[in-house]
Amino acid sequence: MPLVPHAETGTCGGAGSEGYLTFTLPSTSDVFITTHQAAVDTVLYVRECNCAGMEVACNDNADGRTSSMLRLNTLPSGTYNVFVDTKAPTSGSVAVDIYIDAPGAQSDRCGNPTFIPSGTTSLSGNTCSFAADYSPATSTGCPFIGSGDANDRVFYVVLPTARSVTFDGCVAGSAYDEAIYFRSVCSLGTLANQLECNDDGCTGPPACERSLRSSMTTTIGPGLFYFFADGYLGGTCDCGDYTYAVSGI
Repeated sequence: MPLVPHAETGTCGGAGSEGYLTFTLPSTSDVFITTHQAAVDTVLYVRECNCAGMEVACNDNADGRTSSMLRLNTLPSGTYNVFVDTKAPTSGSVAVDIYIDAPGAQSDRCGNPTFIPSGTTSLSGNTCSFAADYSPATSTGCPFIGSGDANDRVFYVVLPTARSVTFDGCVAGSAYDEAIYFRSVCSLGTLANQLECNDDGCTGPPACERSLRSSMTTTIGPGLFYFFADGYLGGTCDCGDYTYAVSGI
């Protein structure tokens, strides 16, 4: 979005150029907003879109970066303005990710994803109590009907440079029929936005704790990307415990 000079500033200390977006919620929702793809030092704040214009939330520097992130859980219905400010006068474009979903647990949907910090070497959890919201596009790594149609969890990573990234489920702690994938756009499951996908990437007999697990390595970055821990729907172990050995984050 283009930034233009503006007199107002957020309470977090923005003092540069500013632009804004508007969204309307018909009902209470989870909202995730971030400028983590931006190369400039940003400040994010959200105000109610009415005469009083009360500020709902503000962030300056999130997840160890000079860019910003707001996680607005159970935000009431209404119309809101999202202000993207900078620390110094500038002009240009800033990429802003905004996802809106029904309220849910963290990592259940794109409106409330979980951050994977830089330096993470292992990611563990369970998918069974989460909804089946997303599916990957059919690809070489995910060729089966039912790949990624099971319960899923959503994470995000920020990569400052291009690098080789691995999520390896062929390790102890993974014990269900996994399907995993990366997207550049969280809520859009097209091949254009799917950077990598794998279903049944491990070795051994076709068992829940053997070859039905998944592993992928891909070169991505720089930028903001979304990782999905999903599963194959239709087998004997659609969901369960996972552990991924992680490198490159």
